[in-house]
Amino acid sequence: MAHTTITTWILSIFLIQLQLLQPSIGSQALSFTLEPQDAVVPEGHSVLLQCSGSAPARGKGKATPTPTPATVRWRGPDGQDLGIVGDTFRTQLKNGSLYISSVEENRGLTGAYQCLLTAEGVGSVLSRPALVAIARQPDLNQDFIETYLLPGQTAYFRCMVGEASWQEGVRHSVQWFRDDTPLPLDKLRMVVLPNGALEIDEVAASDRGAYQCNVTSGSVSRLSSKTNLNIKKAASEQPGGEHAVAPSFLVGPSPKTVREGDTVTLDCVANGMPKPQIKWLRNGEELDLNDLDSRFSIIGTGSLQISSAEDIDSGNYQCRASNTVDSLDAQATVQVQVPPKFIQAPRDKTAHEKEELELECAIRGKPKPLIRWLKNGDLVTPNDYMQLVADHNLRILGLLHSDAGMFQCVGTNAAGSVQAAARLRVVPPGDSSEQEASANAAAGSGVPLKSLGSGLLARLPSQPRDLAAQIVKPRFVTLSWAEPLQNAGEVVYYTVYYKMNNSEREQKMVTKSHDDLQVNIQSLLPGRTYQFRVVASTNFGSGESSAPLEVSTQPEVNIAGPPRAFEGHARSHSEIYVRWEEPAVTNGEILKYRVYYSENESGADLYHDSTAMEALLTELRAYTDYVISVVPFNRNGMGDPSAEIKVKTYSSTPSEPPNNVTLEVTSSSSITVHWEPPAEEDRNGQITGYKIRYRKFKDAPQVKSTPANIRYFELSGLDRSAEYQVKIAAMTVNGSGPFTEWYRVNTLENDLDETQVPGKPIWINIQPGAENIGLHWGPPQQPEIKIRNYVLGWGRGIPDENTIELKETERYHVLKNLESNTEYVVSLRARNVKGDGPPIYDNIKTRDEEPIDVPVPLEVPVGLRAITMSSSSIVVYWIDTMLNKNQHVTDNRHYTVSYGITGSSRYRYHNTTDLNCMINDLRPNTQYEFAVKVVKGRRESAWSMSVLNSTYQNVPVTPPREVTVRLDEENPPTVIIQWMPPKHTVGQITGYNIYYTTDTTKRDRDWSIEAFAGEETMLMLSNLKPYTTYYFKVQARTTKQQGNNNAPFSALVSYTTTAAVIMQEADTIAKGIDNEQLLYIIGATVVVLLVVLFAILFLCRSKPQSSPEHTKKSYQKNNVGVPKPPDLWIHHDQMELKNIDKGLHTVTPVCSDGASSSGALTLPRSVVHSEYEVETPGGVPGHVTNSLDKRSYVPGYMTATSMNSTMERPQYPRTQYSHQNRSHMTMETGLSQQSLSQPNQNSSLAQTPEHPYGGYDASFCNAGNGAAGNGCVSTIESAKRGHPLKSFSVPGPPPTGGATPINKHTPAVTIRPQNQSPYKKPSFSAATPNRLQGGGSVAHSTDEIQRLAPSTSTEELNQEMANLEGLMKDLSAITANEFEC
Repeated sequence: MAHTTITTWILSIFLIQLQLLQPSIGSQALSFTLEPQDAVVPEGHSVLLQCSGSAPARGKGKATPTPTPATVRWRGPDGQDLGIVGDTFRTQLKNGSLYISSVEENRGLTGAYQCLLTAEGVGSVLSRPALVAIARQPDLNQDFIETYLLPGQTAYFRCMVGEASWQEGVRHSVQWFRDDTPLPLDKLRMVVLPNGALEIDEVAASDRGAYQCNVTSGSVSRLSSKTNLNIKKAASEQPGGEHAVAPSFLVGPSPKTVREGDTVTLDCVANGMPKPQIKWLRNGEELDLNDLDSRFSIIGTGSLQISSAEDIDSGNYQCRASNTVDSLDAQATVQVQVPPKFIQAPRDKTAHEKEELELECAIRGKPKPLIRWLKNGDLVTPNDYMQLVADHNLRILGLLHSDAGMFQCVGTNAAGSVQAAARLRVVPPGDSSEQEASANAAAGSGVPLKSLGSGLLARLPSQPRDLAAQIVKPRFVTLSWAEPLQNAGEVVYYTVYYKMNNSEREQKMVTKSHDDLQVNIQSLLPGRTYQFRVVASTNFGSGESSAPLEVSTQPEVNIAGPPRAFEGHARSHSEIYVRWEEPAVTNGEILKYRVYYSENESGADLYHDSTAMEALLTELRAYTDYVISVVPFNRNGMGDPSAEIKVKTYSSTPSEPPNNVTLEVTSSSSITVHWEPPAEEDRNGQITGYKIRYRKFKDAPQVKSTPANIRYFELSGLDRSAEYQVKIAAMTVNGSGPFTEWYRVNTLENDLDETQVPGKPIWINIQPGAENIGLHWGPPQQPEIKIRNYVLGWGRGIPDENTIELKETERYHVLKNLESNTEYVVSLRARNVKGDGPPIYDNIKTRDEEPIDVPVPLEVPVGLRAITMSSSSIVVYWIDTMLNKNQHVTDNRHYTVSYGITGSSRYRYHNTTDLNCMINDLRPNTQYEFAVKVVKGRRESAWSMSVLNSTYQNVPVTPPREVTVRLDEENPPTVIIQWMPPKHTVGQITGYNIYYTTDTTKRDRDWSIEAFAGEETMLMLSNLKPYTTYYFKVQARTTKQQGNNNAPFSALVSYTTTAAVIMQEADTIAKGIDNEQLLYIIGATVVVLLVVLFAILFLCRSKPQSSPEHTKKSYQKNNVGVPKPPDLWIHHDQMELKNIDKGLHTVTPVCSDGASSSGALTLPRSVVHSEYEVETPGGVPGHVTNSLDKRSYVPGYMTATSMNSTMERPQYPRTQYSHQNRSHMTMETGLSQQSLSQPNQNSSLAQTPEHPYGGYDASFCNAGNGAAGNGCVSTIESAKRGHPLKSFSVPGPPPTGGATPINKHTPAVTIRPQNQSPYKKPSFSAATPNRLQGGGSVAHSTDEIQRLAPSTSTEELNQEMANLEGLMKDLSAITANEFEC
């Protein structure tokens, strides 16, 4: 019975959810049955705007549903509701229609009216705008013109002007008069064009007179001015006879912008001698006007008419007038606008509160429609919770009940508008208690918890635990939590709810499974405080919500917002003008604006700075698309960029003539000209045709013109056996480019012979592509033999698998649809009626792929980091140097993250528009490699440097519970940390790790750690700083863990310490001594101990065998051939810094020379050459300071940062992630004094002009080889040193890792080889030369002598040693281990 109840309940829930998720099949939204229409009336006339609609019926399920009453209101031209009461001109009728009694100018009655239809409990919808306007008379030609024409030419008379401003729907009738009498139209010679103009062809003397037109609009008629036509005498009647005249246009076409379906007329009338021939071209290709189905026709002598214009008719149209003298083009652009049409209209939807909803709307049109959303008739302004997706869909985040209503998607462009409505219903989560309501909302079912049986209620999970923010950035937060204590096995998924403080709109994110205990919340706002909570959901309901967690996102720099109203247009073929308005948010003074522009979407970014809100971009390429944006700069740097616009420069004349021009004699009276178009970069626009000039030797030239899609032309009607000269130029709409040189050829004396077959083509040139082959050839050498056509054959490996016949005039052909990377054999032969001539063969291999124009790459993302979140997820984030400091993406770029198991060749990819993402479904305890690249259109960057990180081991252990921190009352500086062991674990607990820090932003490995073995659940932690807040978390260790401990942490606990010493009465401690007396005792003990140690030190140094004086005397008397140990007592305060090399420095250890005798000068060292090179072992500390001088001397280390010389976009250091082996060394921090104070004759200190104080060599000192005083220190050595110093003792160990960058904060340490005394006396070889006595003299300047003071005495040494940190420890070590007193 219980099972049946549960099944029935689950089935009902499924049906309810199915009904809510599916949109209504029949829309129940408000709809218009009649919408107002445009009205153009004469001034003073009345207008009636009709409007009616229907609303959904109430009482669905009743026998007779009650219709919902719908009310009608009107909005006027100002966008406000009309107040009909008291309006003397406008009245709303009972049926809802609006009646305007008299439309008059300057009374605010003209403009757009809209009807608002409202139904109670449903919402409101707004009708299309209806334009009310007063009819205007067209402007007429008012210029008196005298026209002189020759008989046989064409006359053109204007009537109306300003055709572009004519009102739609207003009709005009035109009648022409000659000498004030109506003109009878001769339909064979006369035509009235659609714009009212009169055209008369083949004018004669009888056509003389004054012409004017009469235009009637409604009841109003108007006359234009007169144009007087005069007929001159014919050219044959004049002295000198006929003279050829180039064509000239009486009228040319003008740009037209029409709607789809309209009729377009392009006027074109030209005169010349001889009479020009008119041809029409579109985008350089000649129109076929003879097609019976063509929508193109010629009216008059040369005007073009396009019927039922379509989108494909848009383009550049050229009217070409040609005669034997010249050819002339007149061009105009036709734009056919397409009204908006729905691809996908919004549909009614029902959703629950707190959910995320997207209303779809897709509209096409030309130009691209502007899509707006209305809610209940009011414009929706995009904000943080209502967002436009891809500029057309509406996304609502965190639904509220107040979001319910009528939504309209409205698409508008210059050709019209369209709108559709959809109803949104928001279902409340329930009407129970607040806790039940929130749980129901999380479940998404809308069923109250109280409807569940007591058995199911008992199976619901408790609240998730330990909700914490692991990563907090300006625009994303990564959360983690622990599973509920109760019924965790029933959890199917988790729902994370989040909202901004002081906001009622709560959003949610659902995890994929119950194993996902972390989530990455993106698209947050910087510097805001958010509340997060988590709810565990099961198949039969949701559990309790966790306590809210407040997290504040990191703030961003106060940069300027994007400039507004950014627009631009071309001014010429090389200039673009742009302008904009100041950003709405400036955050201070705008210092400058930077305009970025690039060719197309794949060119390199260029920029132009401007302090004004306009700029003129110059030196651009003609007829080229430029992508332009503008970025403001304030005192904080670069702000947000504006939206990108695309502007195309005007075209220009070609800068180069056609290529590969050849002349072929085809008969005794014809020549065929072949050519190729200019290179793409030299065209400067769309080629509209070619102009060919030719002449018989020393005669006047003649002109022929061809369309742009022709590559050859036959000149016919030539004289036999005559020399002709030919040259050719390319044309654009701007005119002709430069001509080629004159090419010469002689026509044949007799016609061609066909009694024999043609010869073999003299040459063939083949250009392979990936899927095509281009062939260019020359005709046979026997020009007297007639050629009817050519036969082209080709095949894979063998010829003539396929053949095609080509015209005899063709010299170029492209074989298409071939296979790439394939060997083809090509044959070509000429043919006539006699037969085929001998073929010419060639073989060619197609390419692997077609070469493409490689776009300019984007800059590589840097600073890639991978943070492990769990055993199956890692968060990855990075920096894009092309963005501003706030790293906010505002354009269409996206990022591709590549990840895969280290060492594997298989990678997976994840795309995101944010600068972070969480990669899920990873293997536990596995190392992954990550890389990222940025993609923007056709451009993309290279992959970033990869970063490695491993997922946690899937350790079957839960975190420790109930961690508490309290003060130890008996010892105030100590705190006691207690916890309970994990609830679930596999294997025995072997110990705990206690992590604590004062900065939670640190990584786990940077926290302080206290680890101990055993099962104790308490730790006493001492030596904490007073008045400081510490954060604690505990981690368990088990026997099942291998390698690194990846067990989960407990919840984070904070504790603030109090004063280090609590003021009390002066109680005696232990033996009746108070604290003050104890301090005196300690101080006296320290003083006595110092005196004793100084005495011991003095006695030991006074021994003859070890004293410096004895060493000095022994050295001078007995060791003449032994070099004197150099003095390495360097006083940094007396050293003068000089310019040194700025290159990268490496870290090398050296053996320290002992201090010289008292009073000896420390002279600069000479450069000593060695034939051994000792490399730096890995793991050497990066920065070691002289223990005798506690001031910090930072080495000259610089990090190379890539900077763009032409860009000022923010630059970030590019981080390289590498894993290097570190050699193990024993490092002792307490021996720096001894190591610097003992001699080592085997180490050298070099001094060069670049390094005036020398550089230390890299060597490990070895006691077994007799080297004395081998206390080794780490110092800085220039990587570009001209004379590196080497060790004379023994080569150092082989390098174990590459040089690593110097860490400026590495503590000063001394590296000492184990089992070797730094005070052991050195042994010298008698053969070793003395550098100071036996060697060559070294010249030193006065400055060098003054900089290097004498070595200090023993008393001065002791005085300086008294100030060093760790003196007690060092002296104890000396006393115990080094001296023999």
